[in-house]
Amino acid sequence: MQTELLEEIIQLPIPERIEIIKKISQSVRKDLQNGRESRSSPERRQEAYLRLKGIASVEGKTPPTDEEIKEDYANYLSDKYK
Repeated sequence: MQTELLEEIIQLPIPERIEIIKKISQSVRKDLQNGRESRSSPERRQEAYLRLKGIASVEGKTPPTDEEIKEDYANYLSDKYK
């Protein structure tokens, strides 16, 4: 969809393309002034982390300890390379 839109914009006369650039620029400035930052801002990542935290947890079960994970991985490698 973006490619199609870009191709259509490129076909427009220069004055119309300049107007589109101005409108997009204004929109970006407005969003930045309102505190909307890029999707990868630290605040958005933190927010996503907090929403997803615990999503894979199973009720009644505790997650394995680091030591248990290391042991399971060592067993996996041992079986794999027998």
